[in-house]
Amino acid sequence: MEADVSMTDNIKIFYKFWGYGHMYDREIHEVIDKLAVFNKMYDIMRFVDPVNKKNIKFNSSSDVIEGSVNCFDFWGKSKACDNCISIRAFNENQTFIKVDYSHEKVFLITAIPFEFEGRRVVIELLKDTTNSFIFENGEKIFSSGIYTMIDIINTQVLKDPLTEIYNRRYINEKLPIDLINAVLAEREIAIIMADIDFFKKVNDTYGHLAGDEVLKFFASTISGCLKRESDWVARFGGEEFLICLPGVGIKESVEIAEIMRKELESKEIIVGEKIIKITASFGVSCIKATQGSTIEKLIDDADKKLYLAKDNGRNRVEY
Repeated sequence: MEADVSMTDNIKIFYKFWGYGHMYDREIHEVIDKLAVFNKMYDIMRFVDPVNKKNIKFNSSSDVIEGSVNCFDFWGKSKACDNCISIRAFNENQTFIKVDYSHEKVFLITAIPFEFEGRRVVIELLKDTTNSFIFENGEKIFSSGIYTMIDIINTQVLKDPLTEIYNRRYINEKLPIDLINAVLAEREIAIIMADIDFFKKVNDTYGHLAGDEVLKFFASTISGCLKRESDWVARFGGEEFLICLPGVGIKESVEIAEIMRKELESKEIIVGEKIIKITASFGVSCIKATQGSTIEKLIDDADKKLYLAKDNGRNRVEY
């Protein structure tokens, strides 16, 4: 294993912000020494903070050396990975395994959560498995084929199979990242909770297959109202959906919710010979993110505003 890549000024600033200090760096070296016995089992080891998407320390015995402080740069991406195995390991405090590719190489990644001075980071162990994938007949898989398979798997695991928008797991992994980014940038973040009015009546009147079509229509319509790449929508559960608007204030987020409400109200859903019309209620929560902000409070506040909209007659936006 080659010598450690020196910490950049950005990492030192990162240390200072989170209060890690020199003790943190010393403990990382101790773990590196303990894992050295497994050198032949992996090619790359790195310590990452998956919430902030930063490398803390990077070691490699391969010809691929990561020099950036951003953990996602290793994968040749300009933004955080959607299906981030390390944020899942961080959130659930369990070890997870994933296959991904970078620099025309396929890697098996093991993400292990680890506690340092009361703070959790993730150790990523990467094994180059480029030449290890074979079909049952013994032939190797063509590289572009395995890349496509990996992309499909990593995308689908975060998608709701019915509506084809993001699922609850994506909320759990992406929302903490957006919140911490808002804290670091000292900007606002808005959450909209949306719920289809009288959805049970739709199922009872038209049947569950029609209900599925309504859910797909609803997801497609509200997604179409989002114009920025940073905005996203996910199915929270049942007929309830969550919309995240990083960097958006209360006035604009309420306007977006109103656009969604009016768009849904004005459309008809054709299911066979049936014509179905729906409305929806919206609850908007917006905060100026601080280090004391929590995901739970943000969602809970939006959920309370959603139920207020329902109590006040439905087909409305409350904030």
